[in-house]
Amino acid sequence: MCYFPRAMAALAPRLHGPLAAHAAAARFAAEVHRVHRRYAAEVVAANRLCPFLRDLETGFGAFVVALDPAEPDVEATVGAILAADSPVIHVIFPLVLPAPTAFERFAGKVGQALKRALRDPPVMATFHPDLAGDDDDPHRLVGLLRHAPDPFVQLIPRDMSQQGTIFAPITAAAPEVSAPEPPVDSAQTNFEKLEGRLAPLLALMAEIRADRDRSYAPFLDAFFT
Repeated sequence: MCYFPRAMAALAPRLHGPLAAHAAAARFAAEVHRVHRRYAAEVVAANRLCPFLRDLETGFGAFVVALDPAEPDVEATVGAILAADSPVIHVIFPLVLPAPTAFERFAGKVGQALKRALRDPPVMATFHPDLAGDDDDPHRLVGLLRHAPDPFVQLIPRDMSQQGTIFAPITAAAPEVSAPEPPVDSAQTNFEKLEGRLAPLLALMAEIRADRDRSYAPFLDAFFT
């Protein structure tokens, strides 16, 4: 995951969905933010997986917590993204855990809807605790590194994605008079960087997921009882 590198004011989590008015919603969203900040700090920043991550306090952009126990809804999610009015947006779905393939299809539909709604739509990346992946190949490793605490979609400006994110190839900028340089494969770079270090990193990600389960439990009881 690559967070916005420029200076932005720190933003409180934004609540969206039918449970947004629940008495426990704001405290739960703060806990979601805390857990995802652990993922950003301890997994992404600590291992230098994103060359543009500068400030954890402001790097999330708009952090939208979807408080809906139903399956993610394309129209509602697009509405939340448009309302966020931020160059970088993370939409987190902490109350549901659809199958990874179903969530990827959902994200694809959101992306298509944004292309219809916006002149310059953002680039989207999809994260899920159970994404398919393996440690035997640089591009399959991407799925493992995207094992975030909750399913979420990340949206970044297209020009930023061309500078490079941790999970997408970086197309190196070249002077106009020079021939274009070949893409820099950041998946390969991270694969090499994590050689011999992946097992403890995956164990840490599992511990963050366990932290998530423990800290969410009282709120889920409050929401659904």
